[in-house]
Amino acid sequence: MRDWAAIADEALAGGAVGLLPTDTVYGLAAALDSEDGVAALYALKGRPRSQPCQVLVYHRDRLDEALAPLDDRTRDAARALLPGPATCLVPDPAARFAAASGDAAGSVGVRAPLVDGPLAEIALFLVATSANDPGGPDPARLDQVPDRIRDAVRLQIDAGELPGTASAVVDLREVAGGGPARLLRPGPDPEAVVNALTPLGIDVERPG
Repeated sequence: MRDWAAIADEALAGGAVGLLPTDTVYGLAAALDSEDGVAALYALKGRPRSQPCQVLVYHRDRLDEALAPLDDRTRDAARALLPGPATCLVPDPAARFAAASGDAAGSVGVRAPLVDGPLAEIALFLVATSANDPGGPDPARLDQVPDRIRDAVRLQIDAGELPGTASAVVDLREVAGGGPARLLRPGPDPEAVVNALTPLGIDVERPG
């Protein structure tokens, strides 16, 4: 079996943009600390740098590191959802993840897919977004990724067909002060978000 974690870490750290599977859809990813890689990702996606992406975290130890600066209540809420099919909007007061924040300085969307095997050993923090054209369908298979994207990336990891529904987006930025979590995008199972946060005494506000 190829060591996909080592291959991905080496390629992305060197400035490559890659296509990686998550637990929902295929994503377009670059190393957080590679200015060239992040710039190439935004250009390939056709996304203005003012628009945020997410920070994609595969390794459990790196997830702990990403969440460590948060207050206890926000950290507990994020850990109730991650790893899993959710993107958690949380404060980033030290701007560690500014490369993914666009114009939303001071906060970041953390995405930690529930995966196992070699993917779970990818150690880099990644800037990521879904591997589609802006407004296009989310790809459940690599052959659903637009050809222009597949032709431009240097790394592709094929995990077969994925569920195909993009992650929930859950805004946890008001949780520290006793406010609700806001479900900005329902994801594959909105009830699972509610069920994860309710035992923590956190209300979940849904769109509409």
